[in-house]
Amino acid sequence: MNKLLILLLTSLLTAQTYTVGDTLTFEVKGLVCSFCAHGLNKGIGKMDYTDENNVFVDIKKQIVKVVILKEPNIEKTIKVITDSGYDVSKITHANEVIWKNEK
Repeated sequence: MNKLLILLLTSLLTAQTYTVGDTLTFEVKGLVCSFCAHGLNKGIGKMDYTDENNVFVDIKKQIVKVVILKEPNIEKTIKVITDSGYDVSKITHANEVIWKNEK
């Protein structure tokens, strides 16, 4: 089942067209403190398609906004977030939902 979900996620996300400067918004459940926000900022900021200056974490809204500097690796971003102990419930790009967790 997990392999099927990853395959489906990959096919949906690779169908998107991304431009430098676009923003991806990840709805992240369980984000409650500034230490959490700082950790996610550092973790996602180390990815090769963005940097720490282009990752914005909003604890109140429970979102992480990432400005794209080159072709994003969304699957790895989800992994960074989930490995940090949080759940990604939805991802939007250009005000369009590109992925939604159906849990």
